[in-house]
Amino acid sequence: MPKPKKILKIIGGVIIFFTLPSLLFFAFMYFKYNEDLPTGEKGLAADKLAIRMLNALNHDAYKATDYIEFTFKKRHHFKWNKAENTCEVYWKNIRVDLNLSNHDNSEVYVSEKLYTGEKVHDYIHKAEDLFNNDTFWLVAPYKVFDEGVERRLVKTEDDKDALLVTYTNGGSTPGDSYLWHFDDNGKPTSYQMWVDILPIDGLEASWSDWTTTETGVQLPTFHKLLVLGLEIEGIKTEQLELKDGDITNMDVVFIRTGISSPSSIQDMELRYMYAKHDGHVFQKTINNRSFLNTFKKKFSELKSTKEDGRFMDARFSILINYKSKPTDTLALGEHGTIALNDVKHEFSEELVNMLKDELMYYIKY
Repeated sequence: MPKPKKILKIIGGVIIFFTLPSLLFFAFMYFKYNEDLPTGEKGLAADKLAIRMLNALNHDAYKATDYIEFTFKKRHHFKWNKAENTCEVYWKNIRVDLNLSNHDNSEVYVSEKLYTGEKVHDYIHKAEDLFNNDTFWLVAPYKVFDEGVERRLVKTEDDKDALLVTYTNGGSTPGDSYLWHFDDNGKPTSYQMWVDILPIDGLEASWSDWTTTETGVQLPTFHKLLVLGLEIEGIKTEQLELKDGDITNMDVVFIRTGISSPSSIQDMELRYMYAKHDGHVFQKTINNRSFLNTFKKKFSELKSTKEDGRFMDARFSILINYKSKPTDTLALGEHGTIALNDVKHEFSEELVNMLKDELMYYIKY
């Protein structure tokens, strides 16, 4: 029978045999790939680089896409209703109907039966983490203007422009940073990561295997990270059928800050004419269903002052087009004026800012 010292020596030898190569491999990878987080400069140049990327990917098609379905790494399946801000998350025999607006309203199913046991919140939190991680690998480029995101322009060693994006809040791992690299057309080819989950800073993952879906949005099907491959399969996108009373789209005419309005709210056709010929007046059609649903809820809560709003000087003049319902006209000024169907309503700075954010007004116009 071996002596205790010999047993300990054997155990120690086994541990070293299995751990030493791993430690040496990690040390090699660390010194080969680890990089400090670059600094970069915030401002208009960084924002314009981000917009160039969005334009290269057809951002409008992404915003107009109501539903995305996909499978990540053959393990997790998602049915994401962007328009309603919900997602069905599947793994093993678990399904979580995740309410992304209020997670307390989510439901858990185990083997297709509603589950209300003590682990219900654990399942919901896991579904949330899976959603945050796996959808990020699918739609990360489209999130660069999310709330709480900082953008910086970085000059690479070969004097090319790269975009450093830092998520200061939200998601499962706030504080993570990503440095996007682009081809000559502004389309992403890869990003480097400075994230809590990885022990090596600056590791690079590819963003080069793109597919154009049924709704025209471009999404990745594969990422290469060192020797690992991250597969994204079964991608389906849809524009969901509208219900009676839903907004089909909003036609917005808007005027650059500092320029006087050329016409009152009642002259909508004249405003559209100006948008075609005047460099200070712009026109945009919004098809983003998630935005339209939220915007509709907000402006329907406005209280009327019963005053005449036909001749107000408006920064934004909007035709709100519905399915099976007459068009509404909405005029928004920047300093306290709102008119809905020619009647003044209480001012909502939140409504104006929502519209500006959707149009990226300050950056693009």
